[in-house]
Amino acid sequence: MLRSHKKLTKKEMKQDSLIIITAKTVEYIRNEWVKIGSIILGVIVIVSVSLFTVRGLERSEINAYDIAINAFINNEPEATELLTKYINSHGGSKRAAGILINLGNQYYARRDYDSAESYFKKYIKKFSKDPLYGFNAYNALGGIYEEKENYIEAGKIYEEFISKYDKSFFVPKMYLNAGNAYYLGGDKDSAIRNYNKIVNSYGDSKEKQEAIFYLEMLQDD
Repeated sequence: MLRSHKKLTKKEMKQDSLIIITAKTVEYIRNEWVKIGSIILGVIVIVSVSLFTVRGLERSEINAYDIAINAFINNEPEATELLTKYINSHGGSKRAAGILINLGNQYYARRDYDSAESYFKKYIKKFSKDPLYGFNAYNALGGIYEEKENYIEAGKIYEEFISKYDKSFFVPKMYLNAGNAYYLGGDKDSAIRNYNKIVNSYGDSKEKQEAIFYLEMLQDD
């Protein structure tokens, strides 16, 4: 006589299913643990190598900066070459801002205006947050255009500085520069506009008397 099977409740059926699934999972992990362990180890190795590489690049960048700056401070003949090499390799680093200004000033002093213009433009495009470096770059770039007798472009550059750094101590100076550049370029209206800005808004500045002088001169023309 066949023995009758006990009818399983839904709860017992769920428990049996859970036991079966758990058993299969344990068996799968037991069989595949080598593969899983290898994958985890591989991920750890990749992350470790990446961190090591980043730190290595940081050390390389700092070393290149120190070498270039020390060469410049000591007035070594290869200083410009080392500074240029640093920019070519690490132009996006935070230390590149000062190097770009430095190179621009060096070439400006040598009257190599094309090279100086290139470095000042790179600084303005990539950085240009520091108001002192910003004044250096914009003032020198305007001076380069004046040396090339491109006075209208010089005036625009000075005004661009004013627009970007409207709270800067150098704003009256740049208004005066812009007025003079426009005057030399034959744009008297723009020259008068900049001179009047000094007289009306920066009455306590040392540039006021010069602005008044040029305004009187323009009125006599």
